[in-house]
Amino acid sequence: MIIIKYLYKAANKAGQTVEGVIEATDKKAVVYELRAKSLYLLNLSEINAKTSMEITIGSAKIPKRVLSIFCSQFSSILKAGVPLVQALTMLEEQTDHKKFKGILASVCDDLQRGKGLSESLALHERALPTIMIQMIEAGEVSGTLDLSLDRLAVTFDKDYRIARKVKSAMTYPIIVGVVAVLVVIFMLAFVIPKFVGIFASMNTELPGITKAVMGLSDFVINQWMYLLGGILLIYVLFKMFKSSEQGRLALDTFKLQFPLVKKASIRLMSARVSRTLSTLTATGIALTQSLRIASKIVNNKLAEHKLLEVEEQIKQGRSLYEAVGAAGIFPSMMMHMAKIGEESGTLDQMLERAAEYFEEEADVAVTRLTTMLQPILLVIVAVLVLGIILAVLVPMISIYTNI
Repeated sequence: MIIIKYLYKAANKAGQTVEGVIEATDKKAVVYELRAKSLYLLNLSEINAKTSMEITIGSAKIPKRVLSIFCSQFSSILKAGVPLVQALTMLEEQTDHKKFKGILASVCDDLQRGKGLSESLALHERALPTIMIQMIEAGEVSGTLDLSLDRLAVTFDKDYRIARKVKSAMTYPIIVGVVAVLVVIFMLAFVIPKFVGIFASMNTELPGITKAVMGLSDFVINQWMYLLGGILLIYVLFKMFKSSEQGRLALDTFKLQFPLVKKASIRLMSARVSRTLSTLTATGIALTQSLRIASKIVNNKLAEHKLLEVEEQIKQGRSLYEAVGAAGIFPSMMMHMAKIGEESGTLDQMLERAAEYFEEEADVAVTRLTTMLQPILLVIVAVLVLGIILAVLVPMISIYTNI
């Protein structure tokens, strides 16, 4: 079932005009839902890349670090008794992020026209996380907006710190890989050609490894445009495959099943899901809706499909513990914590503890992964360089022994 967002304009019995964003399967469902609220539809348009009123260019999300600071400051200002519009104006003036500044300016204008905060933020859903919009809406309804913002600040800060650790841990292997490629290209393009003339003048049978390296060197020097074209073609095909539904599912499934990265990927995914569910359920959002939101931000297609299956099973009356266990991709720790939380009525607290556990485990798993990758990459570099050196030394030694 595909859920579409619509921007609607309707009138109530008093003749007052209201605007907002509503999710539904089709236009008829929108009409029925508005009628149930005693509203009469005046105008309806689907929100997409062309009709959205979003200020930002493209689909780039606002960085989690920026959102964490914003939510923390926003909560503090509201607790001090500052009115909503004035608080947002203050935050708009002090933020350095241009896209986010534009969004806040647009939201302030919408609030002055009578729209709600979450309703205004929903118009910028391509730049803002779904969890932020949903939790702010829950905070508005329950009158605990400041508490919702505090939880969002913690969630975004955790996401930012985990992403930074992963990025930092992978920096060294990436640098080693790039240096290895550059060294090999340099040797093939500038070192090997100096020996080609020498070997040609000897009129001796060259070893197979030397012939292979010389042929590769000739290809790099004289056919580099085909090499570059091939690399670009592979990159484009990979991007197309990755952007497709089946390709993304295949790659994300590979991440969760390939032994080398399996543990780190599962721990990172479980931490994100656990913290999201904990944050959402703590603010009063229904578990089924929380699971749907978590599926949108988990950043893994296989996990997304599994979470939607968990949602459907809960709707059918199964417990979260049973549904998570049936999914087959989540660690047993998450299942047990969910069971304890459901039985004791402290699901949000148990999931938060599970998230903290998985975050620590993910940190250890990523560290181990990079520790394993470093020697593997160094061995690969050493083998490549040694192979090129042997291609030069073997015929030189053969000639020397025959003198």
